[in-house]
Amino acid sequence: MTRVITLAFATALAATGSLAPVYAQEGAPALSPEDYMEIQQLYARYVRAADMGGGGDGSAWAECFTPDGEFGNSKGHEALKKIITNFHRNTLRRDGWSSRHTYSSLLVTPTGEGTAKGSVYALVFNVTARPPFVDHSGVYEDWLVKTPDGWRFKKRIFKPSGTFQPAMP
Repeated sequence: MTRVITLAFATALAATGSLAPVYAQEGAPALSPEDYMEIQQLYARYVRAADMGGGGDGSAWAECFTPDGEFGNSKGHEALKKIITNFHRNTLRRDGWSSRHTYSSLLVTPTGEGTAKGSVYALVFNVTARPPFVDHSGVYEDWLVKTPDGWRFKKRIFKPSGTFQPAMP
């Protein structure tokens, strides 16, 4: 099944003139269709681990990063595990709500052999509320690295939205 999806994705890229070289930085090698799919899956694993990973020790979320990966002021898997477990314990459970992170407009830019930049819009919903509402939003800027275990975040920066006013960045 994976080969069928890969072939379909590669065919679609070929039919459109291949999007990878258009977004690649000058001289950076293009990513393969498999790379793009693995990166998309990394983002999907990340949001699921962020929303549903509170029952464990945060390992599933931390494993989305390289061993020396960074998020905010935290670096390394042990520090990253504390971020997600604290989010579940000190925010979600304390405030009595469940989150659903949703991402859109993923943009991946190859930057070099086995590296890429990623950027995605994020909306975080409180799905316990009736009706559910957007609790916060922003943009992630990411540095991605291809490791022997697949693509991982080397560094993530979250830039929260300051406003929902029309035409404001």
